Amino acid sequence: MDQEGLKPMFDVNIYGRISVLKLFSAGGKQDYLFISTESFKFCILAYDSEKKEIVTKASGNAEDTIGRPTEAGQLGIIDPDGRLIALHLYEGLLKLINIEKGLNNPIQKTAANTRLEELQVMDMTFLYGCKIPTIAVLFKDTKDEKHIVTYEVSQKDQELCPGPWSQSNVGVYSSMLVAVPLGGVLVVADNGITYMNGRTTRSIAIPYTKFLAYDRVDKDGSRYLFGDHFGRLSVLVLLNHQQRVTELKFETLGRTSIPSSISYLDSGVVFIGSSSGDSQLIRLNTEKDPATDSYISHLENFTNIGPIVDFCLVDTEKQGQAQIVTCSGTYRDGTLRVIRNGIGIAEKALIELEGVKGLWPIKENDPSDPLNPKDQYLIVSFIGYTKVLQFQGEEIEETEFEGLDSNSSTILCSNIDKENVIVQVTNQAINLINPITFKRVDQWKSPSGSPINLVSSNQSQIALSIGKSLYYFEINEQSRIELIKEIELPHEISCIDISPLDSFMDSRSQICAVGLWTDITLRLFKLPTLEEIHKEPLGGEIIPRSILMISFEGIDYIFCSLGDGHLFKFKIDIANNWKLFDKRKLTLGTQPIILKKFKLKNTINIFALSDRPTVIYSNNKKLFYSVVNLKEVTNVTSFNSDAFPGSMAISSESSLIIGTIDEIQKLHIKTISLNGEMARRIVHLEEYSCYAVITIKTNEDIISGNGENATTIDEVEEEVSYVRLFDDQTFEPLSSFRLEHYEMGWSLTSTKFDDDPCTYLAVGTSINIPDRQTSGRVLLFNINEAKKLVLLEEISFRSGVLYLHQFNGRLIAAVLKRLYSIRYSYSKEKNCKVISSENVHKGHTMILKLASRGHFMLVGDMMKSMSLLGQSENGSLVQIAKNPQPIWIRSIAMINDDYFIGSETSNNFVVVKKNNDSTNELERELLDSVGHYHIGESINSMLCGSLVRLPDSDAPPIPTILYASVNGSIGVIASISKEDYEFFSKLQKGLNRVVNGIGGFTHESWRAFSNDHHTVESRNFIDGDLIEMFPDLKIESMAKVIQDMNVTLDETLKRIESLMQYIR
Repeated sequence: MDQEGLKPMFDVNIYGRISVLKLFSAGGKQDYLFISTESFKFCILAYDSEKKEIVTKASGNAEDTIGRPTEAGQLGIIDPDGRLIALHLYEGLLKLINIEKGLNNPIQKTAANTRLEELQVMDMTFLYGCKIPTIAVLFKDTKDEKHIVTYEVSQKDQELCPGPWSQSNVGVYSSMLVAVPLGGVLVVADNGITYMNGRTTRSIAIPYTKFLAYDRVDKDGSRYLFGDHFGRLSVLVLLNHQQRVTELKFETLGRTSIPSSISYLDSGVVFIGSSSGDSQLIRLNTEKDPATDSYISHLENFTNIGPIVDFCLVDTEKQGQAQIVTCSGTYRDGTLRVIRNGIGIAEKALIELEGVKGLWPIKENDPSDPLNPKDQYLIVSFIGYTKVLQFQGEEIEETEFEGLDSNSSTILCSNIDKENVIVQVTNQAINLINPITFKRVDQWKSPSGSPINLVSSNQSQIALSIGKSLYYFEINEQSRIELIKEIELPHEISCIDISPLDSFMDSRSQICAVGLWTDITLRLFKLPTLEEIHKEPLGGEIIPRSILMISFEGIDYIFCSLGDGHLFKFKIDIANNWKLFDKRKLTLGTQPIILKKFKLKNTINIFALSDRPTVIYSNNKKLFYSVVNLKEVTNVTSFNSDAFPGSMAISSESSLIIGTIDEIQKLHIKTISLNGEMARRIVHLEEYSCYAVITIKTNEDIISGNGENATTIDEVEEEVSYVRLFDDQTFEPLSSFRLEHYEMGWSLTSTKFDDDPCTYLAVGTSINIPDRQTSGRVLLFNINEAKKLVLLEEISFRSGVLYLHQFNGRLIAAVLKRLYSIRYSYSKEKNCKVISSENVHKGHTMILKLASRGHFMLVGDMMKSMSLLGQSENGSLVQIAKNPQPIWIRSIAMINDDYFIGSETSNNFVVVKKNNDSTNELERELLDSVGHYHIGESINSMLCGSLVRLPDSDAPPIPTILYASVNGSIGVIASISKEDYEFFSKLQKGLNRVVNGIGGFTHESWRAFSNDHHTVESRNFIDGDLIEMFPDLKIESMAKVIQDMNVTLDETLKRIESLMQYIR
């Protein structure tokens, strides 16, 4: 954490779902991190400050062959004096791990079980100030009453002995224990907080709520922060006299995201970690802000798009670039998130200009603000002439510089700030221009009138080429051009760069980099002597077209692009005589690439101009390549004027755009607030240019005081469900429809009916009135010209309508275990259109998802896996095949006509296929499982499609499926050929052999299919995240990975890159 906020240092992948994460000290200067996973594995991690990496100090497996996993979830606690770790993983058992102080590896290799009489443990904690490690346990008995018992732990025998105190009947709403350094515990309940230590009890009542997270503010434990499920942050103060708690005080400070964790950092700064919305960095103030009625100032937000409940995939701009719109967050943190791959440009001004060949900003000479000059002019080059555009506020007009050669094409123009001149380079001369009078002050002409081909400059140096000749100039203190050195190279120069690198902390460059025709080499020349110090053959027959040196996060790079869309990247070892190493080649497009630097928020990045414009940037010392969502870019430059701050000038074949660029990141995320509501379902209505969304609003009666007399948390909450329309460009609300009391919207789709061109909106609901049987409705809406919802018809069912799906001119409704066909057609009897339903299939347990392809429908059942239905001649649905395994499905998708994929409740993917080729009739009625993979996240929704706009290619596209998870991740499943699978399977094995998982957790066990019944190896799946690690390895490690594959390194990198362009 610094003055700019909380900055991530790095991230590492853990092969497991983390259930316990605790920091502790083993008596030395360094803290350790204890991690336990849901698969009962644990490890101790430490940070190596010299190598700047995470190291594993110890690891183990706490799984037992017998025992029933705890229903309340895994619990892990560490003694505050760093003596013992206790894990409650199975009912009636406590696993104890001794911590050995002062040792390099701080824990014993073995973990011992001890019996715990309490079966339904709700929470537990180690107590402070105990000579013998002492545990307090909050548990529930068979009558649902809750009690606290304490145990002393014998480290030698690893057994539990009766503790110093216990407390019966602490309240049925008690859910959390917080150990206090003063001694004793805080018992946190929905309606109050109690301090107790066996001798003293102090309580304070609070309005009903549900606390989710807490953290201690002071070391002595006199103040604690608590966050509840409405996002309210409160402080609890323990008043004490002579180390004895005398009174509790509780006060609400303000609103944050709904917390999953709270970390008090320092000086009133707090990190709110949230799995329900964005995480936040906040500051606690001593005075309440009367405008917000809060003690909280929000410093920074950290984007979290989870949990994703539903999403849709749309291309609203019809550019072949799809975007995802998600239903994200829970309760008051609910939002819509618009997510697209790559970087967008927000247009601020557009000028119709054809044939732009170059763009350069020129700063105004403002003596009132010499340290922060703004761009006032834009030099625009065309074939045979140059224009100067002047920006006065938002007005743009053409002007002239007396000393600028406007009758020639400009190949470079820039401010030389050090000597306060403007330099213009044409194909015949270098011109120096006074920035105040705009008169020419010096000129250097090309000898014998030979045309200048290429040029590069910085704050005091210029390098240019004329055929095979390389010229080096400096601008002296008298604002004069000095030719320092000239040499002739063996071949014509194809690209040139003289950019300074950060390593020298100087505006001057130490070298000049060039690319040559004919021998296709990259060469480095020392300045000012132009002595060649490095020659790098690039191979092939395609000439280098652009070259650029740049420093990213302290690492020096050189990039060289070719005329066929390929890009070479090297790192530079300056200390080793400018040796180039870590050579990588990748594809950015199919056309020549021109590399341009640009500045955004004080950071220099690279804009690669090609048929797929790309921004190259660095994050955590790793390079990223993010596509810009523009079809055509011919030139680009940074532009920062008063009217257009932090902008860019971008030209195409027909226009010039002044605009701002999105924050540079791989995925661009836009947040649409729902004003405290949570989105449950979403669908895009293309015909009406809008989104339909089912939302839920939770009314907080406790806030207004109406809930103070309630006896349960349910009495102070009321959920109301709405159907809302939003404009698909601006996301302005258009219309709203409130569902009935006790009615929740469950399903949503757009639909068309036979012989009816209109598109309708169908909503499926569930009505849950207390002490009554659940029922449901399907509501059919039209959207009028004013884009308002109009309810046309409704039809009732005896259970909730869990899913709706359009299928061949009718609407299919999943109602518990039955499928109904719904039609909206003309009735002669009523002389109008009416809605009707017909039961077309039954025999399921609970139908959660439907998908269709042609005349086939895939059914995802909560308990009965997947089944395939076909449409008979009379319109009914007939089962063709089913998967017999007891798989609890969450979402499904149809890969093609024969292969289908489902996600299930144990966080696995399952792929099944039809047995079309079998001659056995019974076998043809089965969907065989052919693929298994543990994804490790709960997947709510899957859709066929892609976020990637692919370059023009004759190769057929790879079928891809997008999925979204509760954790907030978006993933891609791509179908690959058998040949590719065999290749990447070998590469995956090689990576697992060379790359060790953090904490000793293995990739094979992490990706193995696992549920409550059995565990089997991953089958017919490749982990793309693992494959993508290969290009980031050191060359020696890469060689070890592929040593048994009979393949070259270049071929391996090319195949990875070729596959990933369809995914990333």
